[in-house]
Amino acid sequence: MLKIIFLILILVIAGFVVFSAYMREINPLNAYETKQIQINDANLEVLIADTEEKRTKGLMGVTELADGSGMLFIFPTVSARTFWNKNTLIPLDLIWIAGGRVVGVSSLPSITQSGNQIVSMPSPEAIDQVVEVNAGWAGAHGIQKGMGVRTK
Repeated sequence: MLKIIFLILILVIAGFVVFSAYMREINPLNAYETKQIQINDANLEVLIADTEEKRTKGLMGVTELADGSGMLFIFPTVSARTFWNKNTLIPLDLIWIAGGRVVGVSSLPSITQSGNQIVSMPSPEAIDQVVEVNAGWAGAHGIQKGMGVRTK
C-alpha cells in the first residue's frame, strides 16, 4: 500500500513539473513574479524583470498587455540605460525611475510601427528601474517627472 501511495505521489509531482514547463513554454511570462506598484495615484500590476535574462527578454514577442499591467525592470546599479524595440510587437511607454522617483517618460514604437527598424531609446538620466506599459498609459494617468513610485 505504501508503494502505491509513493508511486501516486511521484506521478503527481512529475505531472506538475511537466505542466509547469509547458505553461512557461506557452507563455514565458508565467515564469515572472508579479507585484503591485503605485505611481502617484495610478496602480499597476507588474511583472518583475530582475535578472539579466529577464531584463534582456523583456516584453519581446508579447502581443498583448492587459490594461493596468506592465513590466518593472530592476537594475542592480544606477546607470544610464538604453531600451530598444527588437522583437517588440506592441507600442510601449517607458517610465524611467531613479531612487523611487520618475525621471522621465518616453514612447517606444512596436517593431512594425517603426517599419521593422530597431529604435533605441536612451534614459533621460541615470536610472535604476524602468516600467514598460501600453503606449498612452502614462499620459492617460498624468505620469510626470518627479512623481513617486512605490511597491504596495
